[in-house]
Amino acid sequence: MIPRAVSIAFVAPVLASGALLFTAGAASAAPQTFTANLSGSNESPAGNAAMTGTATVTIDSSSGQVCAKVTTTVKDAAAMHIHKGASGANGPIAVPLDIKSINGASICVPSTPAVAKAIVANPAGYYVNVHTPANPAGEERGQLAAAAPSGANAGSGGQAGTSSGPNVALVALMVAGAGLAGAAGWRLVRR
Repeated sequence: MIPRAVSIAFVAPVLASGALLFTAGAASAAPQTFTANLSGSNESPAGNAAMTGTATVTIDSSSGQVCAKVTTTVKDAAAMHIHKGASGANGPIAVPLDIKSINGASICVPSTPAVAKAIVANPAGYYVNVHTPANPAGEERGQLAAAAPSGANAGSGGQAGTSSGPNVALVALMVAGAGLAGAAGWRLVRR
């Protein structure tokens, strides 16, 4: 029979470690933000080179929700999408976006978690483009790229909610501490 103090010394660190790892996993599912610099010269075939803009896209890979805010010099947009395709290559529509977000507030649209996860995993393999009646294939375009970190994670090398940076270090230290506490408890019980 195992003494009660011994079983508590082993179970407490294991439970604490499991809770910490669960919390770290939940943090990695936080929405991710990407940016794109839109230009007519990025289109294939080229759109109007005078057209420029920016897009900020936030993706929640858990729910599949995609939010976009686009600022552009295009005045007569007919459609806007996130397409799958590397730089210079055209590809299928991955997420249709609402043109009401052009030069206005961010607007969110539903997608699937699978599509959202694919974009988050390889943002450079996706692009935002704006279509016009004059250029139905695309007036301007920009590849997605990870947004620069800001706030508490700025300068840490990690992006908020990713598995790099201070979140992983904190979890590792807490798990190691729980293991040391368990080892110390074991030594106290043995004496």
